[in-house]
Amino acid sequence: MKLNNYSYKILGEDMRKLKYLVLIVMSIFSFYISDKLLLMVEGMSPLMQTINEVKDFKEYEPVDAVINGNTIIPGKKGRTINKRETYLKMNDFGTFNETFFVYDYHSPDVSLYDNLDKVIIKGNSDSDIYLIVDSDTFDDYLVENKINFTKLIKKENKIKKNDYISYINSNNEETEFYDLNYYLKRNKKNNKICLVGISNIKVCKELKYFLIEPNLNMFHSNVASVKSKLKGGDILYVHDNVSLAELKVIISEINYKGFRLANIKELIKE
Repeated sequence: MKLNNYSYKILGEDMRKLKYLVLIVMSIFSFYISDKLLLMVEGMSPLMQTINEVKDFKEYEPVDAVINGNTIIPGKKGRTINKRETYLKMNDFGTFNETFFVYDYHSPDVSLYDNLDKVIIKGNSDSDIYLIVDSDTFDDYLVENKINFTKLIKKENKIKKNDYISYINSNNEETEFYDLNYYLKRNKKNNKICLVGISNIKVCKELKYFLIEPNLNMFHSNVASVKSKLKGGDILYVHDNVSLAELKVIISEINYKGFRLANIKELIKE
Protein backbone atom coordinates (compact mmCIF):
# COMPACT_ATOMS: atom_id res chain seq x y z
CA MET A 1 0.00 0.00 0.00
CA LYS A 2 1.51 3.31 -1.07
CA LEU A 3 1.39 6.36 1.19
CA ASN A 4 0.38 9.65 -0.36
CA ASN A 5 2.16 12.95 0.41
CA TYR A 6 -0.36 13.88 3.09
CA SER A 7 0.18 10.57 4.90
CA TYR A 8 3.95 11.09 4.78
CA LYS A 9 3.47 14.55 6.24
CA ILE A 10 1.35 13.22 9.13
CA LEU A 11 3.82 10.40 9.76
CA GLY A 12 6.70 12.88 9.77
CA GLU A 13 4.96 15.11 12.32
CA ASP A 14 4.25 12.09 14.54
CA MET A 15 7.90 11.05 14.36
CA ARG A 16 9.03 14.55 15.30
CA LYS A 17 6.63 14.59 18.27
CA LEU A 18 7.89 11.17 19.33
CA LYS A 19 11.47 12.38 18.99
CA TYR A 20 10.78 15.43 21.17
CA LEU A 21 8.93 13.27 23.70
CA VAL A 22 11.88 10.86 23.90
CA LEU A 23 14.27 13.78 24.36
CA ILE A 24 12.13 15.26 27.13
CA VAL A 25 11.85 11.91 28.92
CA MET A 26 15.60 11.33 28.58
CA SER A 27 16.32 14.84 29.92
CA ILE A 28 14.06 14.34 32.93
CA PHE A 29 15.55 10.91 33.58
CA SER A 30 19.05 12.33 33.22
CA PHE A 31 18.30 15.10 35.75
CA TYR A 32 16.78 12.53 38.11
CA ILE A 33 19.81 10.23 37.87
CA SER A 34 22.22 13.18 38.23
CA ASP A 35 20.41 14.40 41.32
CA LYS A 36 20.42 10.92 42.85
CA LEU A 37 24.13 10.51 42.12
CA LEU A 38 24.83 13.93 43.61
CA LEU A 39 22.92 13.04 46.78
CA MET A 40 24.81 9.75 46.96
CA VAL A 41 28.17 11.49 46.65
CA GLU A 42 27.17 14.08 49.26
CA GLY A 43 25.98 11.32 51.61
CA MET A 44 29.34 9.54 51.34
CA SER A 45 31.38 12.69 51.99
CA PRO A 46 33.19 12.97 55.37
CA LEU A 47 31.42 16.29 56.00
CA MET A 48 27.91 14.80 55.63
CA GLN A 49 28.92 11.81 57.74
CA THR A 50 30.05 14.21 60.48
CA ILE A 51 26.71 16.02 60.27
CA ASN A 52 24.86 12.69 60.54
CA GLU A 53 26.84 11.82 63.68
CA VAL A 54 25.52 14.84 65.57
CA LYS A 55 23.30 13.57 68.39
CA ASP A 56 21.33 16.72 69.18
CA PHE A 57 20.36 19.29 66.55
CA LYS A 58 18.19 21.09 69.12
CA GLU A 59 15.07 20.34 67.12
CA TYR A 60 11.68 20.86 68.73
CA GLU A 61 7.99 20.46 67.94
CA PRO A 62 5.70 23.45 67.39
CA VAL A 63 3.58 24.53 70.36
CA ASP A 64 0.01 25.69 69.77
CA ALA A 65 -1.20 29.03 71.05
CA VAL A 66 -3.49 28.75 74.08
CA ILE A 67 -6.90 30.34 73.58
CA ASN A 68 -9.29 30.97 76.45
CA GLY A 69 -12.37 32.91 75.46
CA ASN A 70 -11.18 36.25 74.07
CA THR A 71 -7.58 35.85 75.27
CA ILE A 72 -4.54 34.12 73.84
CA ILE A 73 -1.02 33.12 74.88
CA PRO A 74 1.18 32.85 71.77
CA GLY A 75 2.56 29.47 70.74
CA LYS A 76 5.98 28.63 69.33
CA LYS A 77 7.22 27.47 65.96
CA GLY A 78 8.91 24.09 65.73
CA ARG A 79 12.13 23.47 63.87
CA THR A 80 13.93 20.58 62.20
CA ILE A 81 17.43 20.42 60.78
CA ASN A 82 17.80 20.66 57.00
CA LYS A 83 20.81 18.43 56.51
CA ARG A 84 21.18 19.09 52.77
CA GLU A 85 21.23 22.88 53.16
CA THR A 86 23.49 22.51 56.19
CA TYR A 87 25.92 20.41 54.16
CA LEU A 88 25.93 22.88 51.26
CA LYS A 89 26.54 25.83 53.58
CA MET A 90 29.37 24.10 55.43
CA ASN A 91 30.83 22.87 52.15
CA ASP A 92 31.01 26.46 50.90
CA PHE A 93 33.01 27.39 53.98
CA GLY A 94 35.08 24.19 53.78
CA THR A 95 34.61 23.17 57.40
CA PHE A 96 32.17 21.67 59.91
CA ASN A 97 30.79 24.28 62.27
CA GLU A 98 27.62 23.98 64.35
CA THR A 99 26.88 27.69 63.82
CA PHE A 100 26.21 26.82 60.16
CA PHE A 101 23.26 24.53 60.92
CA VAL A 102 20.29 25.37 58.69
CA TYR A 103 16.79 24.77 60.09
CA ASP A 104 13.31 24.52 58.64
CA TYR A 105 10.64 26.19 60.80
CA HIS A 106 7.08 24.92 61.19
CA SER A 107 4.16 27.04 62.36
CA PRO A 108 1.86 25.69 65.08
CA ASP A 109 -1.61 24.47 64.13
CA VAL A 110 -3.14 27.11 66.40
CA SER A 111 -1.28 30.31 65.57
CA LEU A 112 -1.37 33.79 67.03
CA TYR A 113 -1.34 35.13 63.48
CA ASP A 114 -4.64 33.42 62.70
CA ASN A 115 -6.27 34.89 65.82
CA LEU A 116 -5.59 38.61 65.69
CA ASP A 117 -8.98 39.30 67.30
CA LYS A 118 -7.77 37.69 70.54
CA VAL A 119 -6.03 39.64 73.31
CA ILE A 120 -2.50 38.58 74.28
CA ILE A 121 -2.28 38.35 78.07
CA LYS A 122 1.12 36.71 78.46
CA GLY A 123 4.26 35.79 76.53
CA ASN A 124 5.31 32.26 75.62
CA SER A 125 8.79 32.54 77.16
CA ASP A 126 9.57 31.22 80.63
CA SER A 127 12.53 33.59 80.92
CA ASP A 128 11.30 36.90 79.46
CA ILE A 129 9.33 39.76 80.99
CA TYR A 130 7.97 42.67 78.93
CA LEU A 131 8.09 46.10 80.58
CA ILE A 132 5.65 48.87 79.66
CA VAL A 133 5.85 52.39 81.13
CA ASP A 134 3.89 55.60 80.59
CA SER A 135 6.17 58.09 82.37
CA ASP A 136 9.25 59.98 81.20
CA THR A 137 10.72 59.56 84.69
CA PHE A 138 12.30 56.21 83.91
CA ASP A 139 13.76 56.85 80.43
CA ASP A 140 17.30 57.90 81.35
CA TYR A 141 17.81 55.15 83.91
CA LEU A 142 16.49 52.40 81.63
CA VAL A 143 18.50 53.54 78.60
CA GLU A 144 21.71 54.01 80.59
CA ASN A 145 21.36 50.48 81.95
CA LYS A 146 20.55 49.04 78.52
CA ILE A 147 17.15 47.76 79.61
CA ASN A 148 14.50 47.01 76.98
CA PHE A 149 11.20 48.74 77.64
CA THR A 150 8.08 49.94 75.86
CA LYS A 151 6.82 53.51 76.14
CA LEU A 152 3.22 54.64 75.76
CA ILE A 153 3.16 57.86 73.75
CA LYS A 154 0.64 60.26 72.28
CA LYS A 155 2.96 62.73 70.50
CA GLU A 156 5.77 62.24 67.99
CA ASN A 157 8.12 64.51 69.96
CA LYS A 158 8.32 61.78 72.61
CA ILE A 159 10.09 59.41 70.21
CA LYS A 160 13.80 58.90 70.77
CA LYS A 161 16.24 57.14 68.49
CA ASN A 162 17.27 54.32 70.76
CA ASP A 163 17.17 50.57 70.19
CA TYR A 164 16.18 49.84 73.79
CA ILE A 165 12.88 51.72 73.49
CA SER A 166 9.79 50.42 71.71
CA TYR A 167 6.60 52.43 71.36
CA ILE A 168 2.87 51.88 71.62
CA ASN A 169 0.44 54.43 70.22
CA SER A 170 -1.68 55.39 73.23
CA ASN A 171 -4.05 57.76 71.43
CA ASN A 172 -7.69 56.88 71.88
CA GLU A 173 -9.00 59.54 69.51
CA GLU A 174 -9.07 58.20 65.94
CA THR A 175 -7.50 61.12 64.07
CA GLU A 176 -4.66 61.49 66.57
CA PHE A 177 -4.06 57.74 66.49
CA TYR A 178 -3.71 57.77 62.70
CA ASP A 179 -1.42 60.83 62.77
CA LEU A 180 1.00 59.26 65.24
CA ASN A 181 0.72 55.87 63.54
CA TYR A 182 1.81 57.43 60.25
CA TYR A 183 4.83 58.97 61.94
CA LEU A 184 5.77 55.69 63.64
CA LYS A 185 5.55 53.81 60.35
CA ARG A 186 7.57 56.41 58.47
CA ASN A 187 10.32 56.21 61.08
CA LYS A 188 10.19 52.40 61.27
CA LYS A 189 9.07 52.49 64.89
CA ASN A 190 5.70 50.86 64.39
CA ASN A 191 5.57 47.41 66.02
CA LYS A 192 1.86 46.92 65.24
CA ILE A 193 0.97 46.42 68.89
CA CYS A 194 -1.90 48.10 70.73
CA LEU A 195 -2.71 48.20 74.44
CA VAL A 196 -6.26 47.35 75.46
CA GLY A 197 -7.87 50.16 77.43
CA ILE A 198 -5.35 52.70 76.13
CA SER A 199 -5.06 52.56 72.33
CA ASN A 200 -7.95 53.04 69.90
CA ILE A 201 -8.92 49.38 69.67
CA LYS A 202 -11.42 49.92 66.84
CA VAL A 203 -8.66 51.27 64.61
CA CYS A 204 -6.19 48.63 65.82
CA LYS A 205 -8.57 45.88 64.75
CA GLU A 206 -9.13 47.51 61.38
CA LEU A 207 -5.36 47.67 60.86
CA LYS A 208 -5.02 44.05 62.08
CA TYR A 209 -2.59 44.99 64.84
CA PHE A 210 -1.83 42.77 67.83
CA LEU A 211 -3.82 43.48 70.98
CA ILE A 212 -2.15 43.07 74.38
CA GLU A 213 -3.36 43.45 77.94
CA PRO A 214 -0.85 43.42 80.83
CA ASN A 215 -1.32 40.60 83.31
CA LEU A 216 0.58 42.64 85.94
CA ASN A 217 -0.26 46.29 86.71
CA MET A 218 2.10 48.00 89.13
CA PHE A 219 1.07 51.05 91.14
CA HIS A 220 2.69 52.80 94.10
CA SER A 221 0.36 50.81 96.35
CA ASN A 222 1.19 47.25 95.21
CA VAL A 223 4.96 47.15 94.58
CA ALA A 224 5.52 44.37 97.13
CA SER A 225 2.69 42.29 95.67
CA VAL A 226 4.03 42.61 92.12
CA LYS A 227 7.53 41.73 93.31
CA SER A 228 6.29 38.42 94.75
CA LYS A 229 4.23 37.53 91.65
CA LEU A 230 6.87 37.98 88.91
CA LYS A 231 6.99 35.07 86.46
CA GLY A 232 8.40 34.42 83.01
CA GLY A 233 6.10 35.65 80.24
CA ASP A 234 4.63 38.48 82.32
CA ILE A 235 3.53 41.70 80.65
CA LEU A 236 4.29 44.29 83.34
CA TYR A 237 2.70 47.74 83.09
CA VAL A 238 4.33 50.25 85.46
CA HIS A 239 1.92 53.17 85.98
CA ASP A 240 2.98 56.78 86.32
CA ASN A 241 2.55 57.02 90.12
CA VAL A 242 5.41 54.56 90.66
CA SER A 243 8.72 56.14 91.66
CA LEU A 244 12.08 55.40 90.07
CA ALA A 245 13.24 53.87 93.36
CA GLU A 246 10.28 51.47 93.30
CA LEU A 247 10.96 50.52 89.69
CA LYS A 248 14.59 49.77 90.60
CA VAL A 249 13.35 47.38 93.29
CA ILE A 250 11.33 45.46 90.68
CA ILE A 251 14.18 45.38 88.16
CA SER A 252 16.54 44.07 90.86
CA GLU A 253 14.04 41.31 91.61
CA ILE A 254 13.72 40.47 87.90
CA ASN A 255 17.51 40.16 87.63
CA TYR A 256 17.72 38.17 90.87
CA LYS A 257 15.19 35.62 89.59
CA GLY A 258 17.12 35.27 86.32
CA PHE A 259 14.50 36.79 84.05
CA ARG A 260 15.31 38.95 81.03
CA LEU A 261 13.58 42.21 80.13
CA ALA A 262 12.80 41.59 76.47
CA ASN A 263 11.78 43.75 73.53
CA ILE A 264 8.00 43.88 73.10
CA LYS A 265 8.42 42.57 69.54
CA GLU A 266 9.45 39.20 70.96
CA LEU A 267 6.05 38.94 72.61
CA ILE A 268 4.44 38.38 69.19
CA LYS A 269 7.13 36.05 67.85
CA GLU A 270 6.15 32.42 67.53
